[in-house]
Amino acid sequence: MTRSALVALMLVAAVVIQAGLINRLPFPGGTAPDLVLLVLVAAAVAVGPTTGVIAGFSTGLALDLLPPADHELGRYAILLCLVGYFAGRAHSAARRSPLLPFGVAAAAVVGVVLGDALIGVLLGDPRVTVSSVLGTLPFALGTTMLLSPFVLFAVTWVMRRSAEDEFSYFGGDSLVPGRRR
Repeated sequence: MTRSALVALMLVAAVVIQAGLINRLPFPGGTAPDLVLLVLVAAAVAVGPTTGVIAGFSTGLALDLLPPADHELGRYAILLCLVGYFAGRAHSAARRSPLLPFGVAAAAVVGVVLGDALIGVLLGDPRVTVSSVLGTLPFALGTTMLLSPFVLFAVTWVMRRSAEDEFSYFGGDSLVPGRRR
């Protein structure tokens, strides 16, 4: 299975779990942890910005279309597209620091909450106020970061395992750079 197909499969599973289970649970502050965002960040950091942009846009569009979508079509698509790009840009730096995906995930949560509020203000959404954003941000950041160790490590492990097996169908590891028979 290619890495892009693996990313797509993990994101489809994350969208189904997010929409079918996590969003239905009662969380403090009315916000749920963002499983989709965590999977996207981990996958984009592991693969790179191109796959991150494509995965972010398509996943955001799926979230925009799933009920109960109470916002304009494309709102999460553009936000997750940007998250996928910027998380993918951290691809090379993530090899030096195993904690970098946690910082990227925290920045992504803050960016998505503030970006969603900015788009809401620009489009005249009456539900977006300073107090609603300041009330939502700590809960969204806290609940998502509590879930982050489990999701980030799991997705990173799966992506590394797929990278090790990427050239196995060519007859061994002779085509892997740096390895010789």
